Amino acid sequence: MLGYQPEVLMYTPIINVLCKAGQANAGFELLEKIEDLGCQPDVANYTTIIDSFCKDGLLCKALDVFSRMKGGNISPNVVTYNCLIHGLCISSQENEAMVLLDEMIEKNIMPDACTFNILVDAYCKKRNVLEAKVVVKRMIQRGLLPNVITYNILMNGYCHAGRLEDAQELLKKMCSQGLSPNLATYRTLLANLCNRGYLDKALALFEAMKSNKLKPDVPMYNFIIAGLFEAGRVNEAREMFSTLSEGDCLKPTTRTYNIVINGLCRQGLVDDAYNLFRTMEGLTCPPNCKSYNVIIHGFLQHKGPFEAGDLIQEMLSKGFTADTTTMSLLMDLTSKNQLNHPVVRKLVGDSGMACEEVRPKGLSAERNITPEAC
Repeated sequence: MLGYQPEVLMYTPIINVLCKAGQANAGFELLEKIEDLGCQPDVANYTTIIDSFCKDGLLCKALDVFSRMKGGNISPNVVTYNCLIHGLCISSQENEAMVLLDEMIEKNIMPDACTFNILVDAYCKKRNVLEAKVVVKRMIQRGLLPNVITYNILMNGYCHAGRLEDAQELLKKMCSQGLSPNLATYRTLLANLCNRGYLDKALALFEAMKSNKLKPDVPMYNFIIAGLFEAGRVNEAREMFSTLSEGDCLKPTTRTYNIVINGLCRQGLVDDAYNLFRTMEGLTCPPNCKSYNVIIHGFLQHKGPFEAGDLIQEMLSKGFTADTTTMSLLMDLTSKNQLNHPVVRKLVGDSGMACEEVRPKGLSAERNITPEAC
């Protein structure tokens, strides 16, 4: 019979649905049934099952299906290899993934940009930028130019390895090769510049991005605002927050408010932080449990335990569950024998911890809640 066999056409969508539902084993059983009927599954059927097994972390089963496929004279294509290479990389088997890359080339199955990007990403996640660059070099040797995704992956690798200067040079190289950095490119570099305290470079990059007609997103504002507060540049942080708040397109999220409230508290501006906290209630981003944690911590540092207890009572009345951070804050109260708020006493009592048990674990009131905790 020429072309697709009717049975294969009938079962293919069922295999697809089963695999998308995470039932690769059932999909494979159906594939075996197709073979028992004397029909030959096609490369797409095998690839779908291989991909599903890889995503489920069942790499051995994926490799078994791959071997069965080749034994049945079904030639894997680039998508099949990409699925397996990705599965191997997820399982930290980069060397085996490189063996598959060599096998592809030997069989004249041309790797595509996706193939190489998978490998570059795997090495970068291991902070092995040198091997990642070797893969990029092989990519170029095969006549494939790195794309924006390749550069973004490599930039992320440089940043994770603490090589920010190399990451910045990579941005220049992208532009010199006619590639347009996207939001992900700038977001990666901005986040790392801010986290390492290079605020002036981050702000310059922020402005350069806007001059390239790319509109920053809320996470980018969050990075810069958090970095400015961390550097003690409170007025600039507040101005950046105002710019975001007064814009037409973007609006601060609950995370943004948490960062600003935390920054104000750390600078001793608890009244300003509390006023901002109260403004959240009438917005589309009301306070969450982390919002309460941050303002409670500010009260413990600069107000008093009873006021903090009132906020805890308010938090619980709104249906929030006291999380680990909140309980740590309560430990602060007990460690100073300031467990004089009825709600606080009840909450610690319900946790089954006596004051003596809690006190050694107490979190110092001088400890900061970082923006990452917001």
